[in-house]
Amino acid sequence: MRSGPRPARGPVLRVYVALAAAVTLLLVFARSADRAEWTVRTGPAALTWAPPVCGDATHACRDIQLRDTGLNQTPPLDPAVDYRIHLPANWPLVGGLQIRGGRNVQIRGGQIDLRTPCDDSLAACHGINIAKPSPGEVYIEGVYIRNPDPTHSRGTGDGIDVDLRPGARTNDIVLQNVRIEGIAGCDPRRPASDADVLQVYRAPDANIRIDRLTGTTDCQGVELDPDLAWTMDGTTARSQTLRRINIDVLPNPHLGRRNRYAFWFTHRSAGVNCLAAPTTLVDVWAREPDGTLAAESIWPDTDGKQGCLSVWDGRARQSSVRGVPAVTGVIRAGRPGRDFVPVGGNVGLGYVSP
Repeated sequence: MRSGPRPARGPVLRVYVALAAAVTLLLVFARSADRAEWTVRTGPAALTWAPPVCGDATHACRDIQLRDTGLNQTPPLDPAVDYRIHLPANWPLVGGLQIRGGRNVQIRGGQIDLRTPCDDSLAACHGINIAKPSPGEVYIEGVYIRNPDPTHSRGTGDGIDVDLRPGARTNDIVLQNVRIEGIAGCDPRRPASDADVLQVYRAPDANIRIDRLTGTTDCQGVELDPDLAWTMDGTTARSQTLRRINIDVLPNPHLGRRNRYAFWFTHRSAGVNCLAAPTTLVDVWAREPDGTLAAESIWPDTDGKQGCLSVWDGRARQSSVRGVPAVTGVIRAGRPGRDFVPVGGNVGLGYVSP
């Protein structure tokens, strides 16, 4: 038998165990690299912006569970209360809804089927119509809005429409992980059939923040700062952040394969053209019928008649807006490999928030 003190094995053993664990981890990662990459690409992505807190020391928090009635709904919302609006868990809400009150209002998950035939002149035709005069935030996450007519032969309203009243300050709008599919319109015989994936008529002093939005349309795409955007007091949105958005413009039964405006960034007010809220574009895409963004794709258009213009770079296959310093970033032609919010992905019924 040995006598005397035993050697100190603790540090050596810890080093050995750590090395063994590192080697094992490398082997496991090497064997499952393909699976790990697939998980990163298709699994729920972390949210860029957290939902607003529901309730605080001076504001109550209430849950509203909507049931499908087949008609557009306007739930009663107290301007001094925060709300979580729940769409039906197992079937679509047909006809959409309107948000005309509440402080912080959030909708997370669920599906909305648009009314058809309809058009964007009627608030009840939109999937979600945001027209609340009370301050607060509207937060929409994981919602799937679609045209239930597979032929897309009849008009729809807008997927989401924002028309805040003058004086309605700090009504921030946040959209994340949203898919809006099958917007139909642009029928020359019907001037009101000018439907959009997202239409922001008026958002005085609001921050518009969008991350992961996919839209398909045979009419218009994301329309920001139209002519009504500067309201009576001359105030437009405080900021507009567009991240990871792809819009597919489909052939139109009335116009054929002609391009239409996938993005609209500027407006005219008091005789001044080329006005826009500070707008940041990151990873934004548009696929047009002719495969380019050379004309009738981005507003301001490439002809420069407004005093500002979009510039199509055929080699880089992207468009940028010039003469409007408020708009930074580019719009790329085509698709980002796959939709940012794919059909059958984590959206709509059964949505799981990351």
